[in-house]
Amino acid sequence: MTFSLQIPFRDGAANRSWLHQYLRQLPLSLLCWTGIVLLESSQVFVSDAARGYTLPTAHYVAWATFNWYVFALVSPIIYELGLRYPIVGRDWTLRIFFPHALVCIVCLTTQAFCRGFAGSIYSIHNETNFELRGLPFALTGEWFDRRGLVGAVSYWVIVIIAAFAHLREQVRQRELREAQLESRLASAELEKLRMQIHPHFLFNTLQAAITLVQDDPRAAEDVLLRLSELLRISIDQIESNEIPLARELEFLDLYTGIQQRRFGDRLSVETHSDTDTLNLLVPPLILQPLVENAIRHGIGKHKGSDCVEIFVQKRNEELHIEVWNSNSVVEGATEQLFLRGVGLRNTRARLEQLYGASGQLFFRPLAKGGAGVVITLPARKSEEAQPQPAPEVAG
Repeated sequence: MTFSLQIPFRDGAANRSWLHQYLRQLPLSLLCWTGIVLLESSQVFVSDAARGYTLPTAHYVAWATFNWYVFALVSPIIYELGLRYPIVGRDWTLRIFFPHALVCIVCLTTQAFCRGFAGSIYSIHNETNFELRGLPFALTGEWFDRRGLVGAVSYWVIVIIAAFAHLREQVRQRELREAQLESRLASAELEKLRMQIHPHFLFNTLQAAITLVQDDPRAAEDVLLRLSELLRISIDQIESNEIPLARELEFLDLYTGIQQRRFGDRLSVETHSDTDTLNLLVPPLILQPLVENAIRHGIGKHKGSDCVEIFVQKRNEELHIEVWNSNSVVEGATEQLFLRGVGLRNTRARLEQLYGASGQLFFRPLAKGGAGVVITLPARKSEEAQPQPAPEVAG
């Protein structure tokens, strides 16, 4: 096992960032060590007072400052070093010795010598009962004897705090990566569902055109022209998860025009939507599978005429869309109905992917006979201008 201390090259921006980080952490460090200085000075004062001999208060504060304020200045650096070389994870035992044990010795030595020389200068100017000879080194050695262990513990406490911060950041990064992965998986699943719907719709429409080629060539031509327009709109919206309702109704109008060419006067489609709902967002191609299902299980299985109705309303903060068919019948439970077709099953799955519990799709029988499919989703407005009505397709 090998271990190396790598010091990456820092450009000017990185240096400024490091300095900004140091200056941001310095006030907290000064505050914490000021508390320690006041605590030590108070303890020494109380101890002297118990012996009946006290000095001016500034004397106790000054010596406590000499004892610890170098640590106040270097604590942000120790913390940053602890983040870069945490004593957790791979090679943590080696990091204890290098760089941390080495840096700890350097910090203790620096603090001790600063205390010795600062104390000497203070003693020369403010005290009379001292031995000048060898004073700086004596004060340095005294700090090691009395406070060296506390200084070492202080260093490792900062390193341990940095290690916990490092672990917390790793957890946060892992959660962020998992959230991004879940988002990509959800997008991939949504794209898969969308790609399943497009061929399903395309094949059904081509089948409708084929049945008209011999019986009504002009109607078949109109179907193919409408289909080409549908494909153009579909390609334009392939990257969109949501589009304005007005655009979705434009798409639906082209599709129902194809079906009306197929069934003639037997089929009518009516759309009832409030004006304030046209700029609300819906998933693209969300209505076509519902209308297709209503036609297939209505006029597709029964003789006579049929009417498919679409109702769109905004209720509080939800958009309600219902597709009615008076000739359809709800046969079986809702879950059983979803197992019978790709379009409905994928439509519900898309709603769940986009809106979670806020997007729902279910069946219900109509009081006057027939069946309805209900969609509820959050009512969110589009910032785009409302599109113009669908262009007329030559027939």
